Amino acid sequence: MSRRDEERLRLPGLWRVYRVFGRHYRPYTRVLLGAGLALLGTVAMEAMVPWPLKLILDHVVLGRHLPHRFQFLAAWVGGDRLLLLLVLSLSIVVVAALAALFSYINKFWVSGTGDRITADIRDRVFAHLQRLSLSFHDSARSGDLVYRLTSDTKAMKNLLIDFPQDFTMRVFSMVLYGGLMLVLDWRLGLIALAALPLIYLLVRGFGEGMRGATREARLREGEVASIVSENLRNIEVIQAYGQEQTEQRRLAAGSRQSLEAQLRAVRVHRTFGRLVDLLVASSTAGVLFVGGRRAFAGEILPGTLVLFLAYIQNFYGSFDKFSTLFMGLARSQVCGERLVELVESDMVAEDAPDAVAALPLQGRIEFRDVSFSYGRGEPALKNASFVALPGETVAIVGTSGAGKSTLISLLLRFYDPQRGAILVDGVDVRRYTRASLREQITVVLQSARLLRRSVADNIGFGRRGATRAEIEAAAREAEAHEFVLRMPNAYDAVLAEAGDDLSGGERQRIHIARAMLRRTPIVILDEPSASLDADAESAIRAALMRLTRGRTTFIIAHRMATLAHADRILLLEGGAITGQGTHAELLARSHTYREFCGLDRGVPPERNGVASLSVAAAHADGGRP
Repeated sequence: MSRRDEERLRLPGLWRVYRVFGRHYRPYTRVLLGAGLALLGTVAMEAMVPWPLKLILDHVVLGRHLPHRFQFLAAWVGGDRLLLLLVLSLSIVVVAALAALFSYINKFWVSGTGDRITADIRDRVFAHLQRLSLSFHDSARSGDLVYRLTSDTKAMKNLLIDFPQDFTMRVFSMVLYGGLMLVLDWRLGLIALAALPLIYLLVRGFGEGMRGATREARLREGEVASIVSENLRNIEVIQAYGQEQTEQRRLAAGSRQSLEAQLRAVRVHRTFGRLVDLLVASSTAGVLFVGGRRAFAGEILPGTLVLFLAYIQNFYGSFDKFSTLFMGLARSQVCGERLVELVESDMVAEDAPDAVAALPLQGRIEFRDVSFSYGRGEPALKNASFVALPGETVAIVGTSGAGKSTLISLLLRFYDPQRGAILVDGVDVRRYTRASLREQITVVLQSARLLRRSVADNIGFGRRGATRAEIEAAAREAEAHEFVLRMPNAYDAVLAEAGDDLSGGERQRIHIARAMLRRTPIVILDEPSASLDADAESAIRAALMRLTRGRTTFIIAHRMATLAHADRILLLEGGAITGQGTHAELLARSHTYREFCGLDRGVPPERNGVASLSVAAAHADGGRP
């Protein structure tokens, strides 16, 4: 389907958005109904505003008798024209006060309800993002997702609340004013409505261009958000390589494209508005000329002409806003469709219908001829088979792209293998629900990124409902208690974003304390690199020994000491396990393993520290291998 064809599918696309998000009306039905009645009252009162002026002109100034439907006023004033003038003048205040009251009730209820519905939709979209698989997140741009979750959800208030409200008000106003003009004088009414067909043609001609420019602007804005997000995440690399100017030019180009798209939309809208103003002026001139002649001839009262002039402005003012409303709807519809694409994405990591919660596990892990590839690319893991017994420490080594992260991701069920099976305690992991399996696995990543919350909340993130005593006990085990107490407010100290106000070793120990809380039978560990100082390294190593004692542990190994003490080592090359055994066994029979350890290159093991693996893991294992 071409881009132009997609833009023509306006009503089906709009219906799809309302079908997906319409359920958010249900909790607020009674409030919205009351607001709707207040809206109709507001329009009715506004239609009454020019009537006192008509009565004053025709029956006070010109002295004509009051029409039959207003004879009750004659009974009140008893023929006193000054008293009638006072009553009619006060009626203007009464009508304006009633219109203001109805409008206040409507705006108060509608605005609050719109904000609540927006919050409900944001919560729903965010919850859906949590359920989407890593396959989706790998292909999506984080900046675009942030833009959808913030800017696009705000636009849903216009789509679900403001547009229906304004649409109802404009339609009711046009029907009311148009009907009143035809009832007052059908000839003048037809002249007043003569511009409608021409305005309709303008709407048809300008609407498509506005929608296309709006969609392009939203697309460009999402790209700009992605550029900013990517830049902030990689600011150290950008500054280290002196690419600040390049990034500025890249952002400027994206911003310029977004601005040009928005300016095209503005030009279309402004041109449309001025043409509508010209047509309305022509209708007004026609009514004034024909109505004036008929007033001179005594066929209508001058007050009737005043009503027509007021109603024609209100009628076309509603029509002009009515068309502007649809222009704004184009913007909101694009946002709504982007959110629909997100919440209807079927890339959700779902459990099998017959999946059960995992009972407390012993920690026996078996990969049985497991193969996996990302999309249609080369296999990231090929025919992998091994067994890890309960309580064993398994070290995983390999160069960048060897398959280390893929192996761990499959164990955590971020993905499922395309061939083969992964068994925990003899049961295929696909038989377990993902949540119950992950509850029994602890992951400690080398990056150790923390949350912008208190120290206690960061540690307690490891297990819901953890008490302060349990949190502090975990911190002691992780060698973190002492430095936490030295911080202002200790465990209540709020950390900077990503824990950037802590050293690398302190962040790592907070991360390990979080893992300590879980006390799971399986631990996955990306061993800290050699960048830490000796004291921090010693404290972290002691904490990790406590964490992994008696648990089945998988370590993406960076250090010779880890390899030497591992019960089993898996050597990965090109997605295949090319060797497994103890450190001594692999040294004896694997030339590749000896190269990793630096022995075949004359590099002393204590200096090498499997440094190549440290670099590879730091740069590659944070994403796909």
